[in-house]
Amino acid sequence: MRIAFVESILLLWRGYGLAVCFIVLGGCSFTTTYNLAYVPNDQSQLPKPVDGKGLIYTEKADDEYVFTGNPTSYSGHATTLTIPIGAITKGIAEKVFRGMFKDGFDLSNTTDNFLAYRVVIRPKVSNFSYEYNQLKNLGFAITPTVRVSLSVKLLNVSGKVYWEKNYESGDKEGASYMISTSPGEEISKVAHVTIFDLMTEAAKDIREQLISQTREQAGG
Repeated sequence: MRIAFVESILLLWRGYGLAVCFIVLGGCSFTTTYNLAYVPNDQSQLPKPVDGKGLIYTEKADDEYVFTGNPTSYSGHATTLTIPIGAITKGIAEKVFRGMFKDGFDLSNTTDNFLAYRVVIRPKVSNFSYEYNQLKNLGFAITPTVRVSLSVKLLNVSGKVYWEKNYESGDKEGASYMISTSPGEEISKVAHVTIFDLMTEAAKDIREQLISQTREQAGG
């Protein structure tokens, strides 16, 4: 069946161009997973460690959140993508914050024992959308594009928010391709990188926030 599927796409491409490629994909559903291989491994992007121990706090519902929906583009509009945004967010948060605290960090779904940590961080993707952009390529290639909003909050020992910031990715594009039998994976790759970039930006801001707090306490 997969061979016939690929042959059908190739036939359409040769005869009519990629503008009609997604006619074959109409009604298809794609499912992706958290894939560590899609996460950038450039440690130079990550902030330098600070003293203390950190906690990444997420609610179980956040971890289990799975996005299922159609692209915002006309291309592939009849397809559906299922992507575990919650698992990707938590996995990337673990990678980004792993080396940020000299005394290590934990992950938890409970608010118990916040006193044991210098800072409690709550990251959450608040919005996600995607598209298969053919217009920028005049219909001859597809550019996978995602838009992500990441909310990051710092909580005090009683669980109250004392600092928060929203990070907007805008349109983030992956590598354009002519044909793919797994277009959902192309979106997933861009989603991983985009969430990583936003999480890294948040980590740098949190580091500055902690340094600022230390200076204020020393001055006081």
